[in-house]
Amino acid sequence: MLALYIILGVLLILFFLTLFNIYIYADYNEQLFLSLKIAFINIQLLPEKEKKKKKKTPEKKQKPKTKKKEPEKKKKEKSFDLKQYVKQKGISGILNIVKRVAKLAVGTLRDLFSHITVTELMIDIKVAGKDAGDSAVKYGQVCTVLFPSLKLITDIVKVNDYNVNVNPDFSNEPKNSAKAKVTAKIRIISILKIVFSKAFAVLRLYLKAKPKKR
Repeated sequence: MLALYIILGVLLILFFLTLFNIYIYADYNEQLFLSLKIAFINIQLLPEKEKKKKKKTPEKKQKPKTKKKEPEKKKKEKSFDLKQYVKQKGISGILNIVKRVAKLAVGTLRDLFSHITVTELMIDIKVAGKDAGDSAVKYGQVCTVLFPSLKLITDIVKVNDYNVNVNPDFSNEPKNSAKAKVTAKIRIISILKIVFSKAFAVLRLYLKAKPKKR
């Protein structure tokens, strides 16, 4: 009975954990700060915390080791034969598998991003060049890359607070600068749903792609 209570307790804890969100915090101002918050646990990813150096312990004199008889090496299993695999599946079969893998990867990323909510997206960029004309050209180059990329993301991800500014610096002493702040969240249960749904798709793909034994 005790073992049953322990299992039920663990399952109950895991269930409550799935109700929490994973929060992602990113802040850039000359240095990138990145952290995660899962339930009540904060994890700093960047910058990495300095590890404390361990004190060196004096090395003990080791006794001379007696030579042991080496166990007989087992026969190596046959490695993956690409030529044989191509013969079995054919080029069209392999291309079909590659296509399915790519489709699965894109679909998984799309599903994952669709469950993310960005509560704050702030970007502030100043673009500077050698002169006013150069600053204007560089400003156009940044805009043609940044805004279409953000459009692709915001079409999938829900963004509550969107504040993006890109400006050319026409001052007497122009200087490039960039600041960014992103706060996002995703529910743990949403990740688990994606993992389990895609796991079956991966298994089916593996069984289909697995070469038949002769």
